Amino acid sequence: MSEEQRPIDFKVVAAFAVLIALVLLLPAYWEWIGYKQAPRRAPVTATAPADSSVVAAPSATVAPSPPPVSADTTRTPFVRDSLWHEELVTINTPRLEAQFSTRGARLVRLILKGYHYNDPGRKGQPIVLLDTMDAALGVGPRFQFDRPGFSLDDAAFRADRMSLTLSGNDSGTVRFVAVTRSGGELAITYTFRSNRSDFDTRLQIAAPWQDGIERELHYGWQGGLWPTEPDPDGDNGDFAAVALMGKDLEKIGKVDRDQPLTNLSGLTHWAAVRTKYFVCATIPRTPAEGFRVEARQRPYTHEAATLELKQFSASVLMPLRTGEPIDLGFTVYAGPIDYDVLKSYRVGLEEMVDLGWRWIVRPFALVILWLFQKLYALMPNYGVVIIVFSLLIKAAFHPLTKKQVRSMRRMQSLQPRVEKLRERLKGDPQRLNQEMMKLYREAGINPVAGCLPLLPQMPIFYALFQVFRTTIELRGAHFAFWLTDLSQKDPYYILPIIMTVSMFLQQKLSTKDPKQKMLTYLMPLLFGFMFHNFPAGLNLYWTMYNIFSVIEQVWLIGHPSDDESLSTGEVGSGKILKSRAGA
Repeated sequence: MSEEQRPIDFKVVAAFAVLIALVLLLPAYWEWIGYKQAPRRAPVTATAPADSSVVAAPSATVAPSPPPVSADTTRTPFVRDSLWHEELVTINTPRLEAQFSTRGARLVRLILKGYHYNDPGRKGQPIVLLDTMDAALGVGPRFQFDRPGFSLDDAAFRADRMSLTLSGNDSGTVRFVAVTRSGGELAITYTFRSNRSDFDTRLQIAAPWQDGIERELHYGWQGGLWPTEPDPDGDNGDFAAVALMGKDLEKIGKVDRDQPLTNLSGLTHWAAVRTKYFVCATIPRTPAEGFRVEARQRPYTHEAATLELKQFSASVLMPLRTGEPIDLGFTVYAGPIDYDVLKSYRVGLEEMVDLGWRWIVRPFALVILWLFQKLYALMPNYGVVIIVFSLLIKAAFHPLTKKQVRSMRRMQSLQPRVEKLRERLKGDPQRLNQEMMKLYREAGINPVAGCLPLLPQMPIFYALFQVFRTTIELRGAHFAFWLTDLSQKDPYYILPIIMTVSMFLQQKLSTKDPKQKMLTYLMPLLFGFMFHNFPAGLNLYWTMYNIFSVIEQVWLIGHPSDDESLSTGEVGSGKILKSRAGA
């Protein structure tokens, strides 16, 4: 019976079973590694009319937020004279545009100037992290006191200035002061610095005991954030409340309708709410003793579809000393999830960047990110950077690939002798295995050498996956033609198709065993199915790696080594080993 006529052996059938299991378990695997597939959107049953005045989300309508302040001014614990009226204080820096209201001294609008929306409806507009005045986007940072009814939201503050514009290395402050009905003074001072995406908040109360304030207070971002990406479903998947408590990163990314509140006690370095690419973090100047999260959902309508948007509030618990004035300071970072920027705060903020498992994948991801940044400084196109990177990886693994290819070719040359062994020992599988291993050993062949180039690539591949889907550097990275955002999937699935074809060619060249011929077709199809929703940058990397592999294998076929030219007829007699020993 010829090899072509021989039925598929057990190993191939087992491989099919494993592949089918992989496909069936793929959704669970995606969830396990953190990748979110776009969920099926529910049909729209009711859509609120779009407000043409909304700048932040012209293509999206949102359910109105509950009013953050009480309308019953007769119960406010603060003094308000008849001349007082609400005013807005505007701060402009090269990085931020912020507005504060004298009602509650609260941040009501915050815009990131250096980052823009990429979806068609808002393309080119700066990212709006907070807008409680026009679009009901979020609530913003808030103080919450332990005393029932003592809220700053409706307090009548007066500001020492109505605008602040910074440039160069400038810094400036805005101070808000309110008087309680007991005669106490409460002051909140905001300090901004040019070229930074943060601001300091300082709360001072001279005699808190006069107003019954004691024990503790919470401060942090309330009301969550809103989608900023063209795919709000995928963006929503990364919404979470995060805190660094001790040395552990605490992350709450799911909403429990029955238990929306979570209180964790212990040393808390910071607390934050995050989306896929942006974060608002509260960093206390003095040790915080707890982390509180409120997780809810609200309907969000986008392009004729609705989804349940996760809304997180995250605050730190600050203890108060009885009988002492309050003087607490915080830094509020509101900006991109940029590893280097977050690391510069030296409080572990960079831990929120999801770069994979700490000891296996994360080191590779950090090296890849560093290399990408260096290459991007030389060639400012991340598509070109990815192509160069894939070439560097291919060059790095060339010795392993060379060993793999030549080992497979020597194994192929041994097939006639292997077939004779199988025919002679078909009733004794144990001895057959012993004789085959002996044959490979005498020929200097490692049967598992074919896996060597693949094993080191697995952590690199997963690290690449994390870099492409989580780092701000790849957000909106344009390559060429239809690939306008390498962090998003290919909208026309052209690159996954090219990747599948290139992988088939690579498999066709490397697979010599006729019994594995079916894998030559199945593996590219399986990878094509897996990759079709992956970031376009990852598809580009794998496509180029396949193309370089094809070129490499063609070259290796045309340049056999001297030991490959040895007569395989001598294998088994020990002459090959003797020949090498004498070489």
